[in-house]
Amino acid sequence: MTDYQTILEQAGYPADVLCLDFESYFDTEYNLAKISTIEYIMDERFEFTGVGWNWPDDPRTHFEGGEKHVREAVDAMWVNWGDEATWLVQNARFDITILQTKFNIIPKYIIDLKDLATHYDSRMSHKLKDMAKMFGLKPKGETMQFRGLHYNDMTPEQRQALAEYTINDVELETGLFKILLPYLTNPKTELALARHTLDLWLHKRFAVDLDAAAQLKMKMRTKMAKTIKDSGHTIKELRSKKFAGYLNKVLPDGEKVPMKQGKRGNIPALAKDDEACQKLLAHPKKEVRDLISARLATKSWPTHIKRVESIIAQTKANGGLLRVPINYYGAHTGRWSGGEGYNLLNLGGEGRRGTGHDPLIGQIRTLIKALDGHILGTIDSAQIEARVLAWLSEQQDMIDAFANGKDIYSELATELFGCPIRKERKTDPPFVYKFFKIRRGFGKDSILGCGYEMGWKTFYKNCIENPSLKPFFDSGEFDVKFVKKVIKTYRTKYSKILEYWTAVERAFRQCLRFPHLQPEVGCCKFWCHGTTVHIQLPSNRVLYYHYCRIDKTNSIRSGKTYLYGGALTENIDQAISRDLLGYWILECEKAGVPITLHIYDDTRTMLPKDEADEMFEKQKAVMRTVPDWAEGLPVDIDPVVGESL
Repeated sequence: MTDYQTILEQAGYPADVLCLDFESYFDTEYNLAKISTIEYIMDERFEFTGVGWNWPDDPRTHFEGGEKHVREAVDAMWVNWGDEATWLVQNARFDITILQTKFNIIPKYIIDLKDLATHYDSRMSHKLKDMAKMFGLKPKGETMQFRGLHYNDMTPEQRQALAEYTINDVELETGLFKILLPYLTNPKTELALARHTLDLWLHKRFAVDLDAAAQLKMKMRTKMAKTIKDSGHTIKELRSKKFAGYLNKVLPDGEKVPMKQGKRGNIPALAKDDEACQKLLAHPKKEVRDLISARLATKSWPTHIKRVESIIAQTKANGGLLRVPINYYGAHTGRWSGGEGYNLLNLGGEGRRGTGHDPLIGQIRTLIKALDGHILGTIDSAQIEARVLAWLSEQQDMIDAFANGKDIYSELATELFGCPIRKERKTDPPFVYKFFKIRRGFGKDSILGCGYEMGWKTFYKNCIENPSLKPFFDSGEFDVKFVKKVIKTYRTKYSKILEYWTAVERAFRQCLRFPHLQPEVGCCKFWCHGTTVHIQLPSNRVLYYHYCRIDKTNSIRSGKTYLYGGALTENIDQAISRDLLGYWILECEKAGVPITLHIYDDTRTMLPKDEADEMFEKQKAVMRTVPDWAEGLPVDIDPVVGESL
């Protein structure tokens, strides 16, 4: 038995693999670059041009062309193999949705080659063409030669070219599968999570208020138009290189357009996240504020409008309900990411740092609702990254505080301000409420932000970009000196966390310099193979850092990314938090509580109203537990129910 077959059997999958690849009609307007997956598949123009596959234990790769023969071939595959084989595809959201919608077939065992590739390296290109080149396989053919061609209109030569192209794709996918599957650590768990992710797309649905969505889109267009009109300029002018000149004209004497270092010298610092741009948005002169707001409006509002349009279009294409598209292993840490143009993991609203958003943006999430007769049960794993960090670094006082239910944010804020600080209450007088909210907020920001070696400059930048904090810095109530005190207080109080940063970076460097060493830091193990550094997490999953080196400045680099103790700690922390979420997802589903969506550190269920209380209690119970490998980690939950996201 081959290595890949052994891995499959250990994961509970059939050792026989059937690789499938559909080809379909496309043209310059009707293609997956222009419209979403579900719109493409459900469009009346959808037409099979061919299908390629290879049978288990058959050295040949097969092809059939044309609608009739494609359907006969798929029916034969299902009759002969069905759930006795592991079905391999390159893009399950495409190929398996075709099986679902055109054949009423959903195999029990599915592996998406893209999932294996993202687990290996989420940052690399996952296109078949690029992966074939990267791993030294034969080149992928050119698909554009078939653009605008229906199978019945193809010449014999074109049909032969299509057959050769598809067969080559199937053989590349099979070859890459055998290369990448051995890199899948914890295969039984990870294949289950990958399949869970696909099942969200195949089976889970949300209702959408289409009338409200249409109204929201019009409000956004109106808001954008008004913002641009108030600036006295056209969209073309606001987006042009002449914008810096327009800005200089309205800036007071002595002020100039702020600059920053670009790839080819200095450029205006006018991107939304630039500190200088944030300051201009709060400039005392209205003409300056209006001009900057208008420029940002030309860039941001079209994105939000397009998101609403995607939700509307895909809901209609899918028969009035919205599918759940998220990407397995979308980030280096293994966390999921959003997809299909409407990213359910980031629907706007108040940011984690309190960064302000227009209220219209926050209304997007109110469009997406539970199905009739259901409510949404959301359980967030409270302060999970801070808890994991305390557990990793053995910062016992922080572990004890979390375990005993203490308000750790208030405790740190009390040290910062030298007076008792508590959580604000709705019954507090406005002045008292604001006093405690702002000061406890600094404790919260410190606990959640300073654990990854953040310095005072970044902390200060975050503060002045926060609309609720900026006035206090403008007035001088808080300043740079205070921010430096915040950083120093955190690092003094939680010195074990600083020691952990140092230990992690030291272990990473040791691997690169002395590949025979396999240092351990707490529950994580490090080793190097070639230029790839491996970090084994307590769950046994491995993080891969490819193309690593120590450069001439003695800095660690993985590809183009600079790494240091705090950044590596953040990766490890978030990866462990992700493994906990994966554990909770699978345990909830074992308990009969199907997860409908999960956003970073929470699980969301669609609860039938007549069973909601019982199911929600099961969900709570699961998320109060930890797996054996996380023994001693204190976890807590924030549960809430509602009708919309």
